Amino acid sequence: MSSNLKDRISLVLLFYNEEENVTWVVEDLRRVLDQAGFEFNLILVDNGSQDRTPDLIQNLVDNDFRLKKVMVKENLGFGWGVISGLAAARSPWVGYMGGDGQVDPEDVVKLLNLRQSGYDLIKVRRTLRQDGFIRAWISNVYVMMTCILFGIPFYDVNATPRIFRRIWLEKFQLSSRDWFLDAELLVKSELLGLKLKEVSIIFQKREGGSSNVNLGTIFEFLKNIAKFRFGKELREWKRKNLSKS
Repeated sequence: MSSNLKDRISLVLLFYNEEENVTWVVEDLRRVLDQAGFEFNLILVDNGSQDRTPDLIQNLVDNDFRLKKVMVKENLGFGWGVISGLAAARSPWVGYMGGDGQVDPEDVVKLLNLRQSGYDLIKVRRTLRQDGFIRAWISNVYVMMTCILFGIPFYDVNATPRIFRRIWLEKFQLSSRDWFLDAELLVKSELLGLKLKEVSIIFQKREGGSSNVNLGTIFEFLKNIAKFRFGKELREWKRKNLSKS
């Protein structure tokens, strides 16, 4: 195992009932990262799956020391799965993405190639989506509401993968257990003055499994936006982390 961690990336992949996708998604990503010559660890999170996902993850981990399994016994939401995975990340750069196979591994390489360009956080922007009108519409409403209410640039708020310098992880103090984690990360990044870069990609259609985003998700989004914008959690975070800036 290489001892040079300077250029290593720890990337969290989140899986929830993804038995149709988990093996080929991990193998394709691993192959492309190997071909590109990256030092990496893939942290495979079983986020409370009820299908064969845990066993398939274990099979992958047993055959490659660069893969690590993190089990979340009960699904408490997307955000909690990400937080659980990031807790196991040890590299100078860390990140996360969904395990549904909707992002081409070559686009992950695009992000990694920008690590030495002075950015603190690098993420994707889905300039072309192949995942259906309803999901795209929900995402657009969410992006508009989030960016306006928090006064941040019009980022593709809930797009992954995203990678960032691990030194910021403790400062973020991420707490959102659901989909709002993506927005929380960007809002706090802007407040901390991080240098952020978006990379345009094509968001692929699912090859298998089913999405957990639906019309009901938008009500969850709106509730979380209001809670985070007008509640005390963000004010307390600002008081503790920005008062000395």
